[in-house]
Formats: sequence, structure tokens, C-alpha cells
Amino acid sequence: MIEILSYILGFLVLIMVITAVHEAGHFYIAKLFKVKILDFSIGMGKSIKSWIGKDDTSYNIRLLPIGGYVKMLGEDILEENNSSDNASFASKKYYQKVLILFAGPFANFLLAILIFTILNLFGTTALSSKVGYILPDSQASIANFQEGDIIQKVDGKDVESRADVQMLLSRRLGDTGIINFSVNSEGINMEKMIPIQNWLINEEPKDLLADLGIGVPISSEIGDVIENSPASDAGLLPGDVIKLINSKKISSWGEIKDEITNSVGMPLEVSIIRNGEEISKSIIPRFSESGWIIGISSANRISEDALFFKSYALHSAFTNAVIKTYSTIRDSFTFLYKMLTGYVSPKNLGGPVMIGQFAGDTLLYGGIYSFLMLMSFVSIGLGVINLVPIPILDGGQICLLTIEKIKGSPLSPKTLDFVYRAGLSMVIFLMIFVFINDISRLSGA
Repeated sequence: MIEILSYILGFLVLIMVITAVHEAGHFYIAKLFKVKILDFSIGMGKSIKSWIGKDDTSYNIRLLPIGGYVKMLGEDILEENNSSDNASFASKKYYQKVLILFAGPFANFLLAILIFTILNLFGTTALSSKVGYILPDSQASIANFQEGDIIQKVDGKDVESRADVQMLLSRRLGDTGIINFSVNSEGINMEKMIPIQNWLINEEPKDLLADLGIGVPISSEIGDVIENSPASDAGLLPGDVIKLINSKKISSWGEIKDEITNSVGMPLEVSIIRNGEEISKSIIPRFSESGWIIGISSANRISEDALFFKSYALHSAFTNAVIKTYSTIRDSFTFLYKMLTGYVSPKNLGGPVMIGQFAGDTLLYGGIYSFLMLMSFVSIGLGVINLVPIPILDGGQICLLTIEKIKGSPLSPKTLDFVYRAGLSMVIFLMIFVFINDISRLSGA
């Protein structure tokens, strides 16, 4: 119940904030060009709180906390004679109208830059680009990736964290060719290449590195010990941290697996840390259907040496925020293009349910830092979607205004009516589609 409430609360807070910022962008630029605002509303449906400002604008908080709008005098281009009032939207010059329409998405991008800048200043602990366990026979294994490698570049672009790597890999979805990695392997810089063919074109990937066979670096802490196993007989306990096997230093779970496999049943001298004390144990592996085992499982804790703390000075924090926002905008448009052209599965689209789930999870498990990070990405997503040239969206209205500018005369009411109806149908279809995607994710279909 608490989890469901967190999803709902997280979604409402996130959507209300980014919607208010979006509409405020339209509002202030319209005011700058002296357009009369009739209604500024946050939410949809019946008004539950309303007041008239000194500017004669009706300000409303509405019942359904989803969406919002700014109603300007003369903005409905289907109306006749709507350009006679100098305070109307229709009376303004082409560039002024475009700036008013673009101001909403731009405000969302500015919100993301602000959030990224603040988060950069405070800093956070991030997961580095260190390579974890390599899945046998995977693409990474064939490319000779080794556990402990540090990925420094992907396709010539510098990376510092696992998230950086994932972001650059997402640009290659649906591609055919070579993914180039620059890595530092035991102090030696080298190039490693992974060939791809229509990469994940019809799939819904969640971890692109894992799809290539590269796991997260996991510590050598024991999670569980199977009863009557070699580890149990030797006295190993959950919480023990394995430091040495046959005098070889162990820093990750993958190295434990390798040492057990390579033992081919010969005794292992295992050194563990328990309550700050180093203890030695002798263990003889046992053969099973999955190979040589000693009967332990991982605590699934990320290796400490794979984590790093990063913060920025003010100027660098802002610069990084601008670059990150720009890159995300560009990648979002690339993703939409690939989806429309069939290079990326449309199943990757998410709607309110997915946003609510992510927002709730970040509130419960990730804290305010993760929630703000999610808010910045959703804000960028809202800005990008509104720039798509669908008639009832900001981008579509800019396109219509541009066509009229080139044509030298307004489009006919009949044409506009058809275009808006088509645009509304497209948006409704998109909403239904992403909702079905959300339900499919929840049901595991």
C-alpha cells in the first residue's frame, strides 16, 4: 500500500512541477509580447481554487492534477477576426508567436539545466565504468573484455561512469556495425570492438552493458551459505568477505567464480574477513550440474572500488548541466526517429504508469537526489514531445504558422479543422499505446 501511494505521490509531484514550469514558459513570454492571458491553469477539469490577478487573468488549480494550460486571447486560429485586438495572440508577428509557443518546451529544458546544476554542485556517489563479471560466451567475452577493465571511451566519446556508457550505447540501438571501446586493462590502454547487427531492434533492453555480457562489479561478500555444502562444512558464514584464494587477492565476485572453476576440485585456501578479523579456511569444491561449486551466493553489494564521488565547482556544474541537457535532447530526438523508422521497438515508450513507478521508486529507495534526477529527464522528455510536429502540440502549431508564413496567407478553416482533428487522434492513439505498454510492463507480458 505504501509503495502504491509513493507511486501516486511521486507521479503527481513530478507532473505538477514540470507542467507548471512548461505553462509558465508560455505565460511569461506571452506577457513579454503583451498578449492578454485569459486563463492560467494547473491541472485539468473543474476548478477547485480560482482567483483573478491584477492583470485580469483567471488563475486556476483544477481537480485533475494532470497537465495544465495557458489560454491566450485570440490563440484559436480557427476563430474569425481574432487579429483585430492588439492584445491577442493572433495579432502578433510570426517570430513572436513562435517564441511564445517554443517557450514552454524551452522552460522544461531550463528546469533540467537548473536541476542538473544543483545536483552537480552537491555531488553524488556514482558507479564507475569499471567492468564487472563477464558472461561466458557473450559478445564482451568474445571481444576479450576482462573483469576489472576500465572503459574510458565509447565510439570515441569519453566516459566516466556506467551511466555514461549506457547513454552512449543507447545511441547505437538498432544499428549495424562496430561499437568501439577504449579500455584500460591492468594499466594498459587498448581498443576492443563488439560487432552488432540490427542491435536489439525488436527488444526492450533495460541494461545495455548487461546485454553485451558486462556485469556490475560485485563485492566478494557472501550473502548465503548452502547447508551441507563445502563452504558450510568449512565454517563460512553470510557476511564473510573473501579476500584471498590460494594467496591470490580477490576483489570481486567474478574472481571467486573463476578461482573455483579453475580449481577443478583441488583444495582452496580461502582467507576471509569476519568482524574485522582475518580467518583462513580450507575448502574442497564439489562438482554439480553447473560446474564446480563450494555452496555460497553473493550478497550482491557493489564493489567499493567501483564507486566514486563527483561534484563540480559552480561554473563547471553549469557547463556540465548544459551539455548533459543538450545531449539528452539530441538523444531523445534520435530515439524518436529510430522508433518511427523501425530501428527501435516502440515498446520502449513509457507513459504515466511507468513514470509513476519510477518516481515512486526513487522516493522510496533513491532519495531526493534520484527523484530530482528523474524529474530533470522527464522535464526534457516533455519538452521534446511538445516539439514533435503534431498539430495540437507546440511543435505542430509552429509548423502551421511557418506554412502560413511561407504561403503568405492563412490556411482555410476547413484545412485547419482536419489537421487539428488528425493531430488529436494521433495524441489519443499515442496515449493509449503507452498506457498499454505500461500495463504490459507491470504484468510482465
